[in-house]
Amino acid sequence: MNIALVCESISGRNGWAAYTRSLARSLRSRGHTVDVICALKDGTKDCASILPPPLSILTNPWKNLLAALALRRHFREHSYDVIHFTVEPYAMTVPFLPKSVTEKTVLTIHGSYGIRPLHLAWPRRLIAGSYYRRIARFITVSHYTMGRVAGELGSWYGPAAAAAFSERTHVIENGIELTQDTHQTAQPSARRQILLVGGIKPRKGILEALEACAIYRSTPGSSPFTLSIVGEGTKEDSYVQTVRARIREHKLEDCVTLLGSVSEERLAGLYRSADLYLMPALTTVDTFEGFGLVYLEAAAHGIPSIGPNESGAEEAISEGVSGYRIDPHNAAMIAERMRWVLDEHRIDPKACRKWAEQHDARKMTEETEKIYELIHSPQ
Repeated sequence: MNIALVCESISGRNGWAAYTRSLARSLRSRGHTVDVICALKDGTKDCASILPPPLSILTNPWKNLLAALALRRHFREHSYDVIHFTVEPYAMTVPFLPKSVTEKTVLTIHGSYGIRPLHLAWPRRLIAGSYYRRIARFITVSHYTMGRVAGELGSWYGPAAAAAFSERTHVIENGIELTQDTHQTAQPSARRQILLVGGIKPRKGILEALEACAIYRSTPGSSPFTLSIVGEGTKEDSYVQTVRARIREHKLEDCVTLLGSVSEERLAGLYRSADLYLMPALTTVDTFEGFGLVYLEAAAHGIPSIGPNESGAEEAISEGVSGYRIDPHNAAMIAERMRWVLDEHRIDPKACRKWAEQHDARKMTEETEKIYELIHSPQ
């Protein structure tokens, strides 16, 4: 098949880029022709950099219109069997595309941006409702995500809208590309190494992780540790300032390191040396962890994870096998699970890797191809 992937980039390190990159590679390896329509050029000949950044589409109606016009021109010049939007905000262009295009569309919903457009002011909320009616098929990365979106559509547009969405939706859990590097581990350290990757932002549960670390450190018999937090965050950002203040308040300066952005090589090294992946991500009215690809990436390295129970992480973390699911607001519970992992070694790294192997990217691609067939060869 001739497939177009509409995305921000396939060379970035966020969840959107990782998903699209993995899908593109796997589809090409299976004989499909894949073009990437994006905002940030990735350096390959099959990448058409014609779109504005995805979040600008949600905040600027003119950006949305310009993106739709760019896509209309591209689709007049290029024919595809399937057009797969892998970044949710770009779906805001769908109501401005002809039916000959929209009847070939698939949208993957990864998490919060599946519902945030429904919380925008009129008329952008109407545009979001329109694309949920027009898109041919939906993929959600977890049953939790499917339920959240269906619930929102039901709240705004009634039970019929929720039912129509559910009938056209397929749950395909995220997959990862397993490499030999994931089986490499560093020499054990005298200090337990805890890792959190995802940026210094409220929804990643940074403050909640710090509270748990403070309780864990005060627990008799707990191991010395270093929490390495990887991700962007400027000194001027108010949340970053709050995080730094909380570190000082709990006297965790010798235990917590804010690394900012790091190279791929440095990140790989952090995974190799980690004993625990800790990200108690938060769920709010318009924010949730749709699946949590990072928990699978940790499992592939044999690293147990601690993540939230009220989110798609329920499906990314196998309770007691690849880690533990917790209430992000219960610091004592998180600290207890930290002790189970770091001091009592209740999670077997081999079991973590086996869990990750069940989520190979090839399986994800095979399931996605079945959705493409429904569009390419409708009954």
